[in-house]
Amino acid sequence: MAIAGKTILVTGATGQLAGAVARGLVGDNEIIALARFSAPGSRESLEAAGVRCVRGDYVTRDFREAPETVDYVFHAAANTKPATMEEGMRDNAEGTAFLMERYRDARGFVHVSATGCYAAHPDPEHVFTEDEPLGGATYFAPMYGVSKTATEGVVRSLCRIYGLPTVIARMNVAYGGPYFDGGLPGRQLDALLADEPIRLQRGQRWFQAPIHEDDITRHVPILLEKATVPATIINWGGDEGVEVETWVRYLGELVGKEPRFEYDDRPRSASWIGDHRKRIALGCECRVHWREGMKRMIAARHPEVKIREIA
Repeated sequence: MAIAGKTILVTGATGQLAGAVARGLVGDNEIIALARFSAPGSRESLEAAGVRCVRGDYVTRDFREAPETVDYVFHAAANTKPATMEEGMRDNAEGTAFLMERYRDARGFVHVSATGCYAAHPDPEHVFTEDEPLGGATYFAPMYGVSKTATEGVVRSLCRIYGLPTVIARMNVAYGGPYFDGGLPGRQLDALLADEPIRLQRGQRWFQAPIHEDDITRHVPILLEKATVPATIINWGGDEGVEVETWVRYLGELVGKEPRFEYDDRPRSASWIGDHRKRIALGCECRVHWREGMKRMIAARHPEVKIREIA
């Protein structure tokens, strides 16, 4: 691990992505999870893994239990389905500003943004670089993508105002473990096992670049250590663009279930495949191929399921 003997504050640790990161980084550093812990058992689960939990809410500036200073901040919490733009700006943009103000003297700050910040491209296999047009293309939650784009503006500005070394990492599809809903592949796996339909948009090929939590966790200390002023912006997804229907069929083969697809006209989210040269240049290579990652996800989320061997 690139960082050792430091304190790392993690937001969003009661969710899927940051929950894996918080648990995965325990040992070499003191990991502190800042959250409301409203879900039953969420605090106890993290504490059992060795994470120090402090109750608070950065959106309301409730830092009463939080430490005054930390070495690093990994900020993954977000309102992913704000009902209004006002709600998205308050929770995602203003809340992040309060967190950066609180820990403006940290050595590094990683803000987990989203590939939903990009404007949609008509070619579903288009490869996005970090300087592509922004605009927000999260059709499942229209206010999410635009509020995360606004949040990037806040983060970029405060990085320079405070001299706070920062990385903005635009996350695509994170998946892997038993925490929360498992991300898009995890939800689809659960639907397969329950013999529920997988719903996709009619007549629209849908590509994403899934990244396994083991790679995410390994990348985090590198990103924290290599944060810069002005902020470094990277795409954060897996190395390979995969059509969503392809990975669902692969999951079905692994668990012995034939997927039942239902197609409708409701958009989900825009296709996204990333150019990852900037991520790789930082030393954040992916080691878990998506097919291997799907096997790991099944084993972690459903250990009772026998994974079939596929030639």
